[in-house]
Order: sequence, then C-alpha cells, then structure tokens
Amino acid sequence: MRPAVNLGLLFTELPWPERFDAAARAGFDRVEFVWPPLAPDEVTRLVRAAGLRVVLLNMDAGDLPAGERGYSNDPRLTARWRQRLREAVRLAVDLDCPLVNVLAGRRLPEFGVEEQLDCLADNLRWAADVAETAGRTLVVEPINDHDIPGYLLPRVADVLALLDRLGHDGVRVQLDTYHVAVMGDDVPAAVATAGARLGHVQIADFPGRHEPGTGVLDVDALLAALARVGYTGALALEYVPTGPSAASLAAVTARYPRLDPSPERIP
Repeated sequence: MRPAVNLGLLFTELPWPERFDAAARAGFDRVEFVWPPLAPDEVTRLVRAAGLRVVLLNMDAGDLPAGERGYSNDPRLTARWRQRLREAVRLAVDLDCPLVNVLAGRRLPEFGVEEQLDCLADNLRWAADVAETAGRTLVVEPINDHDIPGYLLPRVADVLALLDRLGHDGVRVQLDTYHVAVMGDDVPAAVATAGARLGHVQIADFPGRHEPGTGVLDVDALLAALARVGYTGALALEYVPTGPSAASLAAVTARYPRLDPSPERIP
C-alpha cells in the first residue's frame, strides 16, 4: 500500500499544468486525478516530465462544478459515454495507469431507477470488456447523497449489488472514507464488506473532508482493515487541505508514517 496524491483536491492553488511537478516536489511519486481540463497528450507529457506514476484516473463525468457526477445511467447519452470511456482507457494505457473510475450519475427524473441501473449495468459490461482488452480495470465509487443529493449509488453496499448484477471481474469498488462516513457507515466494516472486490481507496477525514487527523477517522484501524482483506493498492490522499497543500501533506505524513511516500519512512 503506497500513498498517492489526488490532484483534483490538492494543489488547487496552482494551475493544472503545475500540479504534477508540485506533487513530485512534495515527495510523492504517485498521483490520481479527475478527467483533467488538458489535452491527453499534454497530461502524458506532464506526468512523464515529473517522473510520476498515475494510479487512477476518472473518465469524463460531465460538468463537476455544476453538480454533475457522471452520466453512465442516462440512456440518451450512451453513445457519448462509450466514446468518452474509450478515450479514458486510451489515456490510461498511455500513462500505464491501471484503474479508470466511472461515476454512476445522479438519479434522473425522466427515467425510473431500475431503468437507470439497467443502463448503467449495460454500459459497464461493455466498458469492462473494453478495459480488460487494454489491460485496465474499472472501479465504481459510491458517493454520499447528502453532499450530492440523488446520487444513484450512495453506499458501498449499492456498488456491491451492482457488481453482483454485472458478474464481471473487471469492475471493482472504489472506497472513499469520507463518503462512507457521511452515510453513517463504519469505515473498517465497509472495507471488510468489500473484501477482495476492493479496487481503490481514497482517504479524507470526517467531518469536513479535511486532512486525516482532523476528524473521527481512525487511520490505524483503516490500515489494519485493508491489510486483513489483502489490499495492496494505493492509499490516495483525496482531501480538502486546510492550508497550503505541500505543508498540509507534510503534516499528514509526519503524523502517519504509513502515508509518507518515502520508502525509508515506511515501517
């Protein structure tokens, strides 16, 4: 389990092209990000120039500032969604990134919930085959429906039910500790429930979605739960810093040595 930095929430004091090098200068060699507002070839150039490894990227999920959180559940947008998924897989291959995150979307008043779940499942079955052919894995993230009202899959259990419906090993759960906690669920218990189907982990405290150590998240219990289920993926720091990003990351890694990216610091 190696730490990574989310460039969508950290280093936002910098323009996107400067965030990659800033993460490297902070001592991190692994990053993740939402679909960036940059050309794919520019992203690849910046990642390579900074000497980084990308552990996860999100496919296009619509207008995030406007509240959109994916559209894989919208039957009207299937052709667009599949084209964007192909683009995300292509970028993942170029970056040697193993995981592509797919957001389910918010409930649409024009369609019933089951119709939307069917659309999501059909898209994911198709996408999982595309990703598998390219040597990539898809993950699906539950997002709490307090911050994002109407999100289609607010709990880890909802994503696991979707995976049961899919029956495809190429799709796993992305677990964000903040979203789990907002829903009132126990984080270590959610890890245990996901078990071998856990594909990626993101860490932020609750309440506030700030640095680990600012809320009720028990980081040691989280790490122990991950070890018990055999998780060996990234530990992505995806939180809203309460100060400058580099200083915030330094404080977090000083408090939690397992989140320090320096190999010699990891016990």
